Amino acid sequence: MLCRLLYASRTPQDAAAPRAETMEDILVVSARCNRRDAITGVLLADGNSFAQVLEGPALAVVACYERILVDPRHQDARLRFLASIDARSFPRWSMCGLSLSQLDDSLLQPPDIAFDLYAADAGALLQHLSGISLRHARRLDTLHERLLASAC
Repeated sequence: MLCRLLYASRTPQDAAAPRAETMEDILVVSARCNRRDAITGVLLADGNSFAQVLEGPALAVVACYERILVDPRHQDARLRFLASIDARSFPRWSMCGLSLSQLDDSLLQPPDIAFDLYAADAGALLQHLSGISLRHARRLDTLHERLLASAC
């Protein structure tokens, strides 16, 4: 049985400086582990929060989320959505992600500006992740290939 899990978490305040490195570390490990566990998804960070969709076999997805709950790079994780699904919405990437910043004009486009990843309701958050993933699919495909190569 496939399921979709959506959560949001806050980044620790003491992690302010190495956010790019933190994101890279998360993505490299996640791409490898998720590929092994048949999990797909996407991670979005805005400097203050993470939002992530995980899709795959229910037991594997829940086990992955349990690891995230004890990961010190995530604080105040909130489960936003968990349900059985017939098909994946993010089948292309074992894990991939983007960081939004005010300096990245290629990512920050209305209505992305001022979207609160942590406080948004589940439907809006899932729609936001889907829209950004579609808009930046080529960039995510390239990143995913690089992540898989570095995970070997």
